[in-house]
Amino acid sequence: MYVIGISSGLKAGHHDGAAVLMQDGVIIAASEEERFTLGKHARGDLPKGAIKYCLREAGISIQDVSFICSPLKTYPNYAQRVAEWVAFNFGHSPKVELYDHHMCHAASTYYSSGFDEATVVCLDNSGDNSSGVILHAKGTQQTVLKRFARENSLGLYYGMMTQYLGYQMTNDEYKVMGLASYGEPTYLEEFSKILRPDGLDFHFNQSFDKRIVDKALYTTDFSTRQERIFTTGLEDVLGPRRLPNAPLEERHRNIAASLQKQLEVVEIEIVESAIAQTGCPDVCIAGGVGLNCKANMEILLNPAVRRLYVPPVPHDAGVALGAAMLKLVEEGFPIEKMDHAYWGPSYTADEIKFRLNQIGADYQDLNDPTEACVKDLGKGYKVGWFQGRMEYGPRALGNRSIIADPSDEGAKERINSSIKYREEFRPFCPSILYEHQDDYFDAGFDAPFMVVTLPAKSTARKAAPAVVHVDDTARIQSVRADTNAPFHALISAFHKAGGPPMLLNTSLNINEQPTVNAPLEALHTFFCSGLDVLYLENFRLAKPGK
Repeated sequence: MYVIGISSGLKAGHHDGAAVLMQDGVIIAASEEERFTLGKHARGDLPKGAIKYCLREAGISIQDVSFICSPLKTYPNYAQRVAEWVAFNFGHSPKVELYDHHMCHAASTYYSSGFDEATVVCLDNSGDNSSGVILHAKGTQQTVLKRFARENSLGLYYGMMTQYLGYQMTNDEYKVMGLASYGEPTYLEEFSKILRPDGLDFHFNQSFDKRIVDKALYTTDFSTRQERIFTTGLEDVLGPRRLPNAPLEERHRNIAASLQKQLEVVEIEIVESAIAQTGCPDVCIAGGVGLNCKANMEILLNPAVRRLYVPPVPHDAGVALGAAMLKLVEEGFPIEKMDHAYWGPSYTADEIKFRLNQIGADYQDLNDPTEACVKDLGKGYKVGWFQGRMEYGPRALGNRSIIADPSDEGAKERINSSIKYREEFRPFCPSILYEHQDDYFDAGFDAPFMVVTLPAKSTARKAAPAVVHVDDTARIQSVRADTNAPFHALISAFHKAGGPPMLLNTSLNINEQPTVNAPLEALHTFFCSGLDVLYLENFRLAKPGK
């Protein structure tokens, strides 16, 4: 049975559209719509490009698909609208099944984990009129312990504070998370007036939510993300907001540190209380708040937690996966554990060569790019690495990556300033051979999806200063030979040549653009940035003199 799961919807406020094709309980293809529209987060777009890709990857037509599955179960007439949209774009629509947004999040993490039983924590901004759910999952049964009201939202809390600090909500929360490490949590007393824990519950002070205070003005869904969402009361508590692009002051860094710490306090109390009720110390995380890798680390390190699983798509692109899984479980299919995220498009040598010749590029055609790439890295070059199937999720995991020598202390500044064109405080991640990660990082956690930060040991700080954040942590990727042989071979060769058993890794894109999908986008990024070298499968391109 073929089933397609989709996310996003027919509304301007929806974002992170994606499509996933599963056959029985196995993923065949998955991708986010932004990789095809080239608009970050693909706001308001249903995933037409992603569906087309999934069908093409499987070699099937829409007539071969039994169900289209989606969240937004509470939206009136939504199933009919989706069916009409699919039929309009593809000539036919399978039967449409709708599910609760947060049950889709829960399915995407629990069934992907391979755990027989789990305490499942899903927290985000909102979806299907709630902001999260806590579950006890066992086998095919999911028992709801707690559902959070739409207005009582940790995602809204973090988005509101992101906006207060001069950044774009539902886009720049990860900037605030990175900034938090440069401050001290000196505003915790003030934040206790904004957000406070309460066992399995929490309380977000709704007097700071402008859409609630000004109900007469905001009579429709508050979803443009362009308007101010917090009241002036927030500034009475914390002081004047930061205007976009204004200088960052110590006060802003300390507010970021405090809001991050308060989130962690609330999440830890929720997790501990949930485990006390379920009796299960294996925890699965999903929802947009699940992208907060620092909070995930605090959960992982908590003594009440035995195992932690966070999928590569905890955000709204992941509800497409969860919707498909829920339908297949209903039909009696066991779901295969997800141990890698390489479910997107790949490109043949002929396709790449056609593009290179089309633009008149000067390139080398190598038998194996590994040896040449190691030499480039040894020269201090910053390298674009485009190999195999694109990653599903927001993290570059070695197939659409910018890589560099992590021992180069100047690499962070150069990549931020002249390649990514982004804030100087933004950190980079280490992709490390799984068999060596315990030599450099604490916690003994298999991290294939780069969704949890781990404490760095002194060996990491000494050998790879470019990938250790100011707070002595790093958001690592565990690289295994059985899930990404080419990337594992590259890191192994780099290590054999005298480097540490890891590489600096960040997404192959320019700031505010989606991670590249196709060769033409990679070429655009290469020629419009300070990258020294680009590898498109076995083809090597270099800037003059490289």
